[in-house]
Amino acid sequence: MVPILVVKVGTSTLLSRHEAPMGTFEVIANSIISLRERYRIVLVTSGAIGFGVVQAGIGMRPTEIAKLQALSMMGQVGLLRRWREAFDPLAIGQVLVTRADLERQASSDSFRQSVGQLWEYGAIPILNENDAVSNDEISFGDNDQLAAEVAVAIGAQHLILLTDQDGIRSDFGTMSERRIPEISVEDVSKHLTTAGSLVGKGGALSKVQAARIALEVGIEVVIAHAASPNSIQDALAGKIGTKLVQ
Repeated sequence: MVPILVVKVGTSTLLSRHEAPMGTFEVIANSIISLRERYRIVLVTSGAIGFGVVQAGIGMRPTEIAKLQALSMMGQVGLLRRWREAFDPLAIGQVLVTRADLERQASSDSFRQSVGQLWEYGAIPILNENDAVSNDEISFGDNDQLAAEVAVAIGAQHLILLTDQDGIRSDFGTMSERRIPEISVEDVSKHLTTAGSLVGKGGALSKVQAARIALEVGIEVVIAHAASPNSIQDALAGKIGTKLVQ
């Protein structure tokens, strides 16, 4: 059986400080394309609100849920277009889903069948939360937990959380800063109380909670830097990032 890999990329990884698109799209797309012969891959992407902020021409990201939902709907078009350019000429398929969808048996079954058919057509499924009807990931998580729920729903073996930091680091910002290759989720929680550790800008707590969901059913979880040309391959091989264990 071909193993299933879920790759999640966060907003801060795709967008600069001013929420303008960066070239990370191509790096991630090329890494995914090179693994298609070995894995069935699903990409979970954030960034729709960031694209919407740029398109709306507003100077600051609002806090009201309704405004964020509207910006997400505006930005989703540009976000998907950017992924289509990055994967060209490979086909992609958009899937908008909520965690509630995955929790309902009928819709979860339909979701798995649809994703499976995209693979049969040779397309890369690209998922985002359906912000028009759900605000779970708007309020908390930047799609980390959604990615974990997706991984569980489709029976994935691997979940890679790509961020703008090379996994979990000890003594962050000091001369002795180093990458932690492997750590338990309990130990990560302890690190969150100190100033010397950092897990990406998407939020360490949301990644820990996502890891708990995935690890509960035996899915391997790695947090890794997205900027490396072979980031996903290197994360799977343990060369970069941090593997989370129970």
